[in-house]
Amino acid sequence: MIYRGWNYRDILSVAALEEECFAGESWSYQMFAGSFVQPGFFGELCEEEGTDGKNVLVAYGCVQCAVDTADLMNIAVAPAYRGHGIGRTILRRLVNGARRRGMQSLFLEVRKSNAPARGLYESEGFTAVSERKRYYPDGEDAVVMVKRL
Repeated sequence: MIYRGWNYRDILSVAALEEECFAGESWSYQMFAGSFVQPGFFGELCEEEGTDGKNVLVAYGCVQCAVDTADLMNIAVAPAYRGHGIGRTILRRLVNGARRRGMQSLFLEVRKSNAPARGLYESEGFTAVSERKRYYPDGEDAVVMVKRL
């Protein structure tokens, strides 16, 4: 597996993986492109080396930093690659990137029902601090979590 920061050329692949993972509530290519050009935005991704010389995107995450606070905007791992530590590695790279940029805290929202993601975040030092009622398009609540950096 290859881990690296992502660049503008990766946005189409990132948007396709986003749609695969979050169909119906995914960010569009335009949303990613708009975020990418914002000051304080950065992303990390994981690729698998393809046999044809072309790498295949299997996971990504992105963060928006402002002043001393960062927000984990998105993180996704292709279904076939879940449960192998790839999401944890992406998360750690994002945390380290936010820390290097001088951020004091990293916030995120996660579906209340998403026990695997919440377990990952808790195991990496995130703490639930509040809820956002009916945050998702289907009306599900979000749990707001924070990690002090």
